[in-house]
Amino acid sequence: MFGKPGRPAEDRVGRQQEIFLAVAPLISASGVKEITMARAARAARMSVGGLYHYFPNKRELLLFGLSPANLERLCARFRDRHGHLALTDPQAYLAASLDSLTAAAGAFVAPSVLAATHLGVDTFRALLDEALETEIVGLVDTIRIAHPGIGDESAVALNRALRRQCVSALLDPQITAAELRAQIEGLVVGFTGMAGSAV
Repeated sequence: MFGKPGRPAEDRVGRQQEIFLAVAPLISASGVKEITMARAARAARMSVGGLYHYFPNKRELLLFGLSPANLERLCARFRDRHGHLALTDPQAYLAASLDSLTAAAGAFVAPSVLAATHLGVDTFRALLDEALETEIVGLVDTIRIAHPGIGDESAVALNRALRRQCVSALLDPQITAAELRAQIEGLVVGFTGMAGSAV
């Protein structure tokens, strides 16, 4: 246990998220090579030493949006806020899931994807594959709660279609969260329509 007596434990991941959100605009504005830890610290309004306390190097800072710790926190926050809807209002649960997913994609995932493309193909593919594997499986599960008519075979096809759509969208630096949501929702409508016609 660290910290002074009576002081609540630090929310390290939450602070890392705040720092990343402050630094992320530099990725598209300046490119990875132009970002230094000193410049990132200025953007986050903190000392360079303070920045190193949370991120040991520039690579970990710029790729934080794709990190398991960040994605797990985002998922946990969503479950805490909206998990009850899975039983009481599955359609609202799906809508909230799409809102949360696309907002996180715009704020966290897309900037780190852009950084990863600058750091090399291997880095990009490995990080994106890992992130999408968890997120899309979770999204498909949520879609099936709202649309139980989707069978296992259709769920596999939906997973693949969502993966292709998300990869394509995340490689477009101009796409907005609203546009990504509309594209994903279009896929969902198409698959649920097919599932309904097959019943």
